[in-house]
Amino acid sequence: MKSKLFKLLKQAAQILLVVSAVGFGADWLRRPDVPADAAQMAVPAADGQTATLAQISAGRTAVLYFWGSWCGICKHTSPAVQRLHENGTPVVGVALRSGSAAEVRGYMRRQGLDFATADDPQGDIARWWGVRVTPTIVLVKNGRIVHSTTGIASYWGLAARVWLADRLG
Repeated sequence: MKSKLFKLLKQAAQILLVVSAVGFGADWLRRPDVPADAAQMAVPAADGQTATLAQISAGRTAVLYFWGSWCGICKHTSPAVQRLHENGTPVVGVALRSGSAAEVRGYMRRQGLDFATADDPQGDIARWWGVRVTPTIVLVKNGRIVHSTTGIASYWGLAARVWLADRLG
């Protein structure tokens, strides 16, 4: 019995290692090309004003979330990002090619999303960042990019990344 359990645990660990390696590799290949002056990028702040990424991420990790209303995977990831926002993590969304500012606000209201969001109707901000995939999630601390990930993400996976960035970044 112990030998079967040990074999099963060993196989599970191997699978987890392979899946993790593939995930990290995909994130590395699809990472955005961070602009040299990214820290000074003016973004909407939670209070309705504008601030720079450096200001929003001063002393703590902030999330820069590139998403689209047309993106199926974003429909699953956006609630996790919203939950981060509700739990105190600074979040700035970039609504990529999702219509006018009024259309983006309406979509967000219908989806129960209320984190600060910049409208990117032509994809200029995403192009400036070299975003190749939606959703793309960039973690910023003290104006410096500390991590990025792409594709579907869970609340707990994102919360763990933010927690690690707060301690290590």
